[in-house]
Amino acid sequence: MLADELTEDGKDELLAECGYTRKQLDSDLEQFKEWLKLQHHLPASRLKEGVFLKMFLTGCKGSLEKAKRKLDAYYTCRSGSEIFDCRDPLDPNYVNIKSLTHLALAPKLVKHSRLVFLRLAEVDHEKFDFLSFVRNVVNRCDLTLRYEKHYGVSYDLLIDLKGVSISHLGKLSPSLLKDLVIYSTKTSPFRYKKMYLINVAEYLAITLDTVLIPFLPKKLKSRLHITANGFDEVSQLFDKSVLPKDYGGDQPSLKELNDYWRDLEIELRDWFMNELSERCDESKRIVPEDSTNPYFGVPGSLKKLIID
Repeated sequence: MLADELTEDGKDELLAECGYTRKQLDSDLEQFKEWLKLQHHLPASRLKEGVFLKMFLTGCKGSLEKAKRKLDAYYTCRSGSEIFDCRDPLDPNYVNIKSLTHLALAPKLVKHSRLVFLRLAEVDHEKFDFLSFVRNVVNRCDLTLRYEKHYGVSYDLLIDLKGVSISHLGKLSPSLLKDLVIYSTKTSPFRYKKMYLINVAEYLAITLDTVLIPFLPKKLKSRLHITANGFDEVSQLFDKSVLPKDYGGDQPSLKELNDYWRDLEIELRDWFMNELSERCDESKRIVPEDSTNPYFGVPGSLKKLIID
């Protein structure tokens, strides 16, 4: 579903945006794996996924130490948050939330960026479970980290809040909000270019400004666009070739795109319930002697620079 349409030169240009050449990325990947071999507190599957590790390296724009911190935080969050207590794609509450929401990635890239869509498919707040919704978002992120064809792409988020009410937001507990913010800002290697929130009612804007926006990093706040208007206000910002047909584009409908990712999760059910459910063993963590060191928690070697 994610098209591999970049030329070889285009792939090199994309890596350059992240401070990489192919040789440097391969070198950093080997160093990353050598460091991971020593992190016995992390799950056993940590060394299996080269694409996943390259997403962390390019997402951190060439900072090997930052990639280490983010990856460690990713596994630590996975071990301590209720978000990850159930990873079964066929859990009844999870199946229900996937029929109430549409979440999908545009198959094509535009200017090295991929568009992500999110909206309600059904507005009945009585059926809406926020924990299952967040699990849906996180599971989709886990798939993207492993199925993205182009390391280093940035993402534009288009979030349509039509039909979202205070009753929906009232189901978001403070502890779940905290975990979601930590996951999004401390563990995720995704590079967000822009975030567009459309159809935002006044009461929702006030709520978001109170309970969510203050916790976002300064850089992400500067990339946030909120409007009470519909898609027409931002439609000129997007290429028709990447939009679903229900937003005036050439791609399949948002429901069809959503269903593709839903079916992929079900196909990978064993993987979600086994490898993606592995947790950290903190008794095996290597603790540096000097905990005031800025690289506390991520001991390792210096980055090797590759000169072409």
